[in-house]
Amino acid sequence: HLSRHKRLLEALGTQGMSSDELDTEVPGRSRSTTYPRIYPKWRSQQLSAFLWRVDAVVEKIHASPVGRRKRGGNPLQIRPHSSKYNNAAAAPIGFPRNCYDKEWLDSLPARSRATLQAKDVDYKFGDEFVPMTE
Repeated sequence: HLSRHKRLLEALGTQGMSSDELDTEVPGRSRSTTYPRIYPKWRSQQLSAFLWRVDAVVEKIHASPVGRRKRGGNPLQIRPHSSKYNNAAAAPIGFPRNCYDKEWLDSLPARSRATLQAKDVDYKFGDEFVPMTE
């Protein structure tokens, strides 16, 4: 299922991914570290929902196999969704219009929009990546 999205994921690279911010104030959690996600301001909700689904698949792939224990000693890392955005994150050039946040795109000066070269088509994320509700 993910193979048809390979080109999009490769083109996104690290600049299209969420960054993390250490949250040092997590009461009652001594064996876990929380890193709230910070999203690139340019990224659309539709693209974000797709990437959350990809994250879940990747986590499942890297989970410990049945019957094998994970190596101890490392605290659990929790990456909750947040409402924080990175306004300075660079947007990739030449993506379909529905990959970009519409308000962000509409706020760009004409010259920046031209440089962005957003394609006047919508990317087909697929039914297997229906946006999750919280």
